[in-house]
Amino acid sequence: SYFPNWLYSDYPVSSIDMTKYTHINYAFAILNTNSTPTWTDPDNTVTQLPSLVTAAHKQNVKVSISVGGWTGCLKYSATASTEANRQAFIAWNIAQITNYNLDGVDLDWEYPGRQGAGCNGVDEANDAPNYLTLLQELRSALDTKFGTGVKEITLAVRVQPFDQNGGILSDMSAYAKVVTRFNLMLYDINGSWNTVTGPNAPFNYAAGQDPYSFVQAITTWKAANVPASQLVAGMAYYGRSTTALEDMTITGSQYQAQSTVPPAGDQTDAYWQDPYCSADPGGLSGQWQWKYMRSQGLLTTPTTAASPWVRYFDNVTQTPWLFNPNTKIYLSYDDPVSIGVKVNYAVCQGLAGAMVWDVSNDNGELL
Repeated sequence: SYFPNWLYSDYPVSSIDMTKYTHINYAFAILNTNSTPTWTDPDNTVTQLPSLVTAAHKQNVKVSISVGGWTGCLKYSATASTEANRQAFIAWNIAQITNYNLDGVDLDWEYPGRQGAGCNGVDEANDAPNYLTLLQELRSALDTKFGTGVKEITLAVRVQPFDQNGGILSDMSAYAKVVTRFNLMLYDINGSWNTVTGPNAPFNYAAGQDPYSFVQAITTWKAANVPASQLVAGMAYYGRSTTALEDMTITGSQYQAQSTVPPAGDQTDAYWQDPYCSADPGGLSGQWQWKYMRSQGLLTTPTTAASPWVRYFDNVTQTPWLFNPNTKIYLSYDDPVSIGVKVNYAVCQGLAGAMVWDVSNDNGELL
C-alpha cells in the first residue's frame, strides 16, 4: 500500500495494521527542481519515516520510498537524459535507503514519453530508453552497495506500457530484468476530465467506452513480456464523483453526459491548485474516501445506499455506483464486492499481489 507523507496526525503510523500488508511505499519525494529529489516536508519525514520503518520491520513488512507522483515529475525526463543527472538521482536514493534502513525505491514517473501534469518535461522519443538506462544504472548501484537483489526497485505505471513517439512499447522485457515489480495504477480511468460519466476503476470496459480496464491492463502488460509474477494489481480505496446532466435513475446506465467541473467530495475535499504547475486548473477533486462514504452516511452498509442516494451495480465493469437524483451527483467507487472480483482475478492470473491507494482510506471493511 501507499502511505502518503502528508497525512501527519490525521493518520499516524500507529493506525496502520501491518499484519494486512507486505510492503508500504512512503509517498512522495518529488523531482521538481533538479535531478536530486526533495521531500515536501523534510522535518516531518525525519520523524515519521523512521517510526514507519520500525513498525513495519517488526511485522516483516518492507518499506520503500516513492519518488514522483502526479505533482512530482517535472524533472524526471531531464533526470533520465544524462549520466550526470542519473548519478545524482541514484546517489540521493542510496543515501535515503542507507539513512532510513529502507528496503528499496518505488519510481512513480507519470509518465515516460507522455504528458502527465501540464508542466512536466516530456521527450517522446527518448524518455522510455533513457528510463531503461536509469533503471539499469540504479539496479547496478543498489546491487553493488547492498548485494545482488537485496534492495527492491518497483515502478508505478499506467494501464499501458511506456510511450515512445506516440506509440506504446510492445516489449518491456528489458525493464523486467532490472525491476522487481510493476505496480499497475488501475484507477482514475474515468473522471471529471471526460464529458461522460463512467467508472473510476472498471474491471472490464463497456462496449463503446474507452478501452481501458483492470483486465485490459493486466493482459496488455503480460503481452509486453512482463511476467505475471512481477505485476501488482492496483486498486482504489476511494471513489470519484461528477455531476450528471440527466437523471441517471431513468435509464440506470452509468454512462451519461456530465459536467467537467467536479462537485465537492468528502469532508476532506477542498479547493486545490498544483503548487508546482500553474498551467493546470485548480478546483475540487470530487473524491470520496471509502471510510467517509460510510461515516458520512452515503452507505448504511457496504452495499446499501442511504436515501436519497441510489446504489447500482454494473455487471460489465463489475463496479458499484451511486446516484443522488436531487443533486444529480454520480459517484463511482469500489466496495468489498468489486474488490473481491479483482483480487480473485489477480490470484487466478498468478500476479505478485495487489496494492492500494491509499492505506488511510479504508475503515477495515475493504481489507
